[in-house]
Amino acid sequence: MDGFCEQVVKVSRTAKDNILAVVYVVMALVIPAVCISLAYVIVPYFIYIGMFLLMALIPLSIWLIKNQTIEYEYQIVDNYIAVDKIVAKRKRKKIVRIRLEDVKDIVKFNDDSYSGAKINKYFICVENIEAKGVYALSFRNEARGNCALVIKPDENILKGMRPKLVPELQVKVLKILRNTDENS
Repeated sequence: MDGFCEQVVKVSRTAKDNILAVVYVVMALVIPAVCISLAYVIVPYFIYIGMFLLMALIPLSIWLIKNQTIEYEYQIVDNYIAVDKIVAKRKRKKIVRIRLEDVKDIVKFNDDSYSGAKINKYFICVENIEAKGVYALSFRNEARGNCALVIKPDENILKGMRPKLVPELQVKVLKILRNTDENS
C-alpha cells in the first residue's frame, strides 16, 4: 500500500429531519393510544393490540431517527479515491471508486465558469454544494459515460491524491493547496 488518507464529512441535521423525528415519536404514541381507546368501545382485545404496537413502534421510531445520521468518508488508497456513505455509524454503502489516473478535471463546483453540461451523472457527497471548497472531479465511466464526483476535500486528501494525478491536474491541486493556505 503506497498511501492512505481519509476524511469523514458529517452531514448536519436539517429542519426536515427534526420534523420527521417528532412525527415518528408522535405516531409511535398516538397509534397505540387509539387502539387502547377503541378497546373500551369495540372489543377489549384492542388493549393487547395497542400494547403490542407500543412495544413495536417506539423502537422503530428510535431506529428511524438514528438512521437520519449520515456521514461521507473519502479515502485515498494507493491509486484510488473511494467515497462511502455511512448511515447511523453502522451501515456503509459504497458510492464510487475511481482510479486517480482516470480523473480528467478538477474544478470548483460552485464557480460561475463551471458548466456541467456534458456530465451524465453527479455523485454528490457533500452537505451543501454552495459551500466554499467544494470541487467536482470529472471522470469517464463505462456504464454511465461522463460523471462527476462532488466532494469537499481537506488538505490531507488533496495532498494524498496529488502525486497520483496526471501532471496538469497536479498543478491545479497545488494551486488549490496554495489558496487554502493563504485563506487559513
